[in-house]
Amino acid sequence: MQKKIKISLAAVAALMLVIIAVNLVMGATSAVNTPAPTANTLEAIEKIDSDDSIAISPEQAENIEQLKELAPETIEEAERNIYPVRRRFLLWTHDGVHIMWGVYGNGRFVGTDNLGKRCWGIYGKGIFAGFYDDEFFWGKYDNGAWKAEYLFGLEHSRGEYVLFPPPAATTDAAP
Repeated sequence: MQKKIKISLAAVAALMLVIIAVNLVMGATSAVNTPAPTANTLEAIEKIDSDDSIAISPEQAENIEQLKELAPETIEEAERNIYPVRRRFLLWTHDGVHIMWGVYGNGRFVGTDNLGKRCWGIYGKGIFAGFYDDEFFWGKYDNGAWKAEYLFGLEHSRGEYVLFPPPAATTDAAP
């Protein structure tokens, strides 16, 4: 029993370290690539805070072929359609074996998992769909939890996710 508790604690500690490392790396890269805010970019940042998901109808959510048509065909296409001020996400399976991090916005997402495989797709109204290592997957998300079919090469998977806020717009008071 104590061995299981020690293993569980080690898994949680490892996950926390991965979350911190990803947050630091993503923060450093977004600080380098994010231009200083101006009046024009502040307006853009305010618009991003609105619901920017893709409108997926209930009929489309039930039809895998329609979801495939909505999803970007390439990772480059998905990256092109994410806002310049990117928000970050981190998701993992319930057993902690698969972890994915990336950016999202404008109803699209791009990510990389702990195996080095790339993922991209669309999200909206509690449904997400896309390609993981060039294989189609789809799933549902709500309130920090998700479940999917064919994500991570698994027939069924489930887990949790965390969304990170966009970089804060600040002004320098110094002349």
